[in-house]
Amino acid sequence: MKLKALAALLPLVLCTYAHAQSSVTLYGVLDAGITYTSNTDTSTGHGKAIQFQDGVVQPTQWGIRGDEDIGGGNHVIFDLENGFQLSNGELISQGSMFNRKAYVGVSGPWGRLTMGRDFDFIGETFAGYSNAVITPAGLLGWGLSSYASGGYILDNRVWGDQVNNAVKYLSPTFAGFSAGAMYAFGNVAGSLGTNQVMNFIINYNQKNFSGSVSYFSQHNEALGANETVWAAGGSYTLGPVQLVSNIATASLSSATKPRATTLETGIQYFVRPDIALSGGYTQQWRNNGLGSANVFILGADYFISKRTDIYVVGVIGHDHAYPAQLEAAFGSPSSSNAQSAARIGVRHHF
Repeated sequence: MKLKALAALLPLVLCTYAHAQSSVTLYGVLDAGITYTSNTDTSTGHGKAIQFQDGVVQPTQWGIRGDEDIGGGNHVIFDLENGFQLSNGELISQGSMFNRKAYVGVSGPWGRLTMGRDFDFIGETFAGYSNAVITPAGLLGWGLSSYASGGYILDNRVWGDQVNNAVKYLSPTFAGFSAGAMYAFGNVAGSLGTNQVMNFIINYNQKNFSGSVSYFSQHNEALGANETVWAAGGSYTLGPVQLVSNIATASLSSATKPRATTLETGIQYFVRPDIALSGGYTQQWRNNGLGSANVFILGADYFISKRTDIYVVGVIGHDHAYPAQLEAAFGSPSSSNAQSAARIGVRHHF
């Protein structure tokens, strides 16, 4: 009887042990505030805009992340991440539940391999080298550099791109170096190359310095042309000061070979552990006689807890070729080649 009782309890013990080695985490970011924008061009003319907006400094999102320890230092992992709007509760991308991330994979001492929808390496890494992230500017700091062809046709991609049908590998770190590769299938019958994506990265992290170099290419990205992006960036921390910089060149293979090169530099200084001041500058150069664009950013953060901060940011931008649009994605073009914006908001991580 005792043996039978032990045999009956064994599956329960094993189940409890397996459960103890697994975890599922709910996480997210909530960002809400008031944005003032000058010179917004509308169907009725032009004027100032004062708007409630969310997901500007950081996308409003929630996600579920899972990790199962399968032994030998190996893990099965997954991440499902959704972007939505606090203002009305709607999905950022209608009809797509997990529009930001949806992948499953394995990781271990040999590296990390995932499959599904995920950010490219530029978006995953280079946002940390940008003045739109080191300051509380977010999308207000990326509008002009993303609007390089007057309509997001030629994107500098430092904020990255979500890639479907992707197989993504990141190596372990050796002497501070790591490397990654991503390939995304176009899933077009009879044509392996159509819509395919290739992305590679080399990282270096040592003490107070982090740096990366990346290459990205996508077939049939815009107007039937292929897009190529080269990016390099880094971050250096010295006590309460952090410096970041990156440079990215995006080009299309269309007849006029449009190209835009964007340089970002930023600094953040913690006056005290709960107060940070920051500033950033962006300069973009374009070929085909389309001139340049530049952006100045000043910001401040007050961290009222480990998870919540109140911020204020001001941005001024000038575009020599198109109506200036400071805010990427949600913004409105200016009625002139200059635009300014200010925002006050609160952000909470959970």
